[in-house]
Amino acid sequence: MLLRSYAHCIRKPSKYIAVFLVPTVVLVQQQAEVLELHTDLKVGRFWGEMGVDFWNLNTWMEKLEMFEVFVMTPQILLNNLRHTFFKLEQIKLLVFDECHHARGKDPYACIMMEFYHPHIRSSSINVPRILGMTASITNTKGSNSPADYGKQISDLENLMHSKVYTVANESVLADYISFPNARIKQYNHLDIPDKLSLLFVHLEALKVKHVEDLRDLKFDPSTVNSSNKKISKLRDTFLFCLKELGLWLTIKACESLSNEDHATIFWGQSNDKIGEKIIRKFSHDSFTLLSKNVPAGWCIGDDLKADVEAGYLTAKVSCLVRSLLEYRMVQNLRCIVFVQRVVTAIVLQSLLSQLKELSGWGIQYMAGNRCGLQSQTRNQQMGIVDAFRDGKVNIIVATQILEEGLDVQSCNLVVRFDPAENVCSFIQSRGRARMQGSDYLILVKR
Repeated sequence: MLLRSYAHCIRKPSKYIAVFLVPTVVLVQQQAEVLELHTDLKVGRFWGEMGVDFWNLNTWMEKLEMFEVFVMTPQILLNNLRHTFFKLEQIKLLVFDECHHARGKDPYACIMMEFYHPHIRSSSINVPRILGMTASITNTKGSNSPADYGKQISDLENLMHSKVYTVANESVLADYISFPNARIKQYNHLDIPDKLSLLFVHLEALKVKHVEDLRDLKFDPSTVNSSNKKISKLRDTFLFCLKELGLWLTIKACESLSNEDHATIFWGQSNDKIGEKIIRKFSHDSFTLLSKNVPAGWCIGDDLKADVEAGYLTAKVSCLVRSLLEYRMVQNLRCIVFVQRVVTAIVLQSLLSQLKELSGWGIQYMAGNRCGLQSQTRNQQMGIVDAFRDGKVNIIVATQILEEGLDVQSCNLVVRFDPAENVCSFIQSRGRARMQGSDYLILVKR
């Protein structure tokens, strides 16, 4: 409605525009489609992989003459303002989707601090109207006292030069949106069997051997140091998988990270070909070591109880599988399983895809690029989301990349395999279950 009220200001040949900022590329496509559906404005979509970092002033001038609404990730607008490709005075309306990100050095905050506030201090009247939207006004870990929440809200209001408005209680929202049924799924944690506990020692010994081999090969110090750190990180990752996911999925992690494509997702692009080869060899040798501990012909998932007792799967993974089986008869299932780590997303998708009892469901994973990890390509991500909407994919195992803003009205099940890191994460992930009568499952250790 706000955008419609500004339509007369931004219609061509007007020099003014509206900018709609979203934190992820997946949301660029989604929000642009919504704007095109509900307005007759000319909407442009922009994200990093389009090569926008290499566009010059002339290219952006062409876009400014072509479009009336620019939907983009915030770093693009920040860069354009810094290079004076865009001027703040050109923007009549500036929308911040998921505005709780506006703090610290986030691009949302930088746009306001570097450009908006200086205009305000100079008493300029040529500043855009600001609209921020979020389901959770706070976005931090730690104390949750009313005073802390009040300070966070006050800080956001000052930064955004806006006032926070919300409903008095959730019952008002219930007239417009549905809330999922929250359910707790408990499991009894079992320690790894004694016969497999020696694998922790063996993985450490294998790590030491590879580090010593590095030194013997007399590579330059930077290669040795970088590879040493990556081997240590891989060792820690495999130990995490052993404790949290079980031997079978640890083997899958080793297998995946010895694959060049998955190694790229885990580490990001690298020109260190020698280091990459060393890392993949450590993953492959770990795979060989661990695979010896699974009997030939063992079919994972045929007997979940036996899988857990043998240490091949953890009780937590078994709880996830059993929980999904409860929805086997649900028509048109759309489920998102939220995890914290990229490797967890990869190996859980691999497991769920091969279970006979889940056959017929399309299962994919999605992982973002937080914490320095390289994401899947944007086209891959958008393709998975489109397939999820169309019913070709029924389950997505995802990191927090899908917590915010994804609007799939037919999503009827959300599972928190790993706990939400904070209140914001809980609210955002719960909000993905859009369908009336949907469920929100939380896996909890007894």
